[in-house]
Amino acid sequence: MIKRIMLLGIVVGINCFSIIYPQDMLININKGIIEKNLIVDKSFEESSEYLKVSVKIPQIIGLNNKEREREINNEIIEFTNNFVEENRIASEANRPGVPYESFVTYRVTNEEKILSFYIDYYQYSGGAHGITIRKTYNIDITTGQNVELKDLFKEGFDYKEYINKEIQSQISINKEDYFPGKEGFTGIKDNQAFYIENGYIVIHFAYYEIAPYVAGMPQFKIPYNALENYKDV
Repeated sequence: MIKRIMLLGIVVGINCFSIIYPQDMLININKGIIEKNLIVDKSFEESSEYLKVSVKIPQIIGLNNKEREREINNEIIEFTNNFVEENRIASEANRPGVPYESFVTYRVTNEEKILSFYIDYYQYSGGAHGITIRKTYNIDITTGQNVELKDLFKEGFDYKEYINKEIQSQISINKEDYFPGKEGFTGIKDNQAFYIENGYIVIHFAYYEIAPYVAGMPQFKIPYNALENYKDV
């Protein structure tokens, strides 16, 4: 299990996030605690009359490919900066009676061969409720390259058919919770969001993608370890 820590030099403002992180210090002060040392936290909080911000994002430090490591970390920082700044601009323009909110958290789900994690971006900007965007990441620890669903299976195996049948079977248990027909589930995409956890491929869908808001973000666990003859990782 990856142990997480707070960076000692907390960034003063979200737009000041930098990918310069004191790796040697982090390793030294956590000697015997961090097991694999693949990820550390970068955290930031602020609170004003119109906006509350709480951010904890991952920064990867354990890939062999350092160039890809920097690219991924930069991508995470840039998306997070834009996410928070968008709500900051809206809050200053609208001056809401109830502060807007921008909360960011993450969770690591796999660290063997493939580093798998997701980041949840929650935003409240008035109305009945806020909404969360979940960004999933699956990274080959050796090469640093992004791993897509097709990369998990041997060439020639119809992984889409297998996964689609599994999802359809799970939806049929409570089909009233999902949109019907073409508005609902019609099949996974080439760039389908997913992550790996405990021997399962977890297929993820956004709010309103295949179901009403009350259904949350639908997720479907697809057995992966059971496919010994077809899996490629």
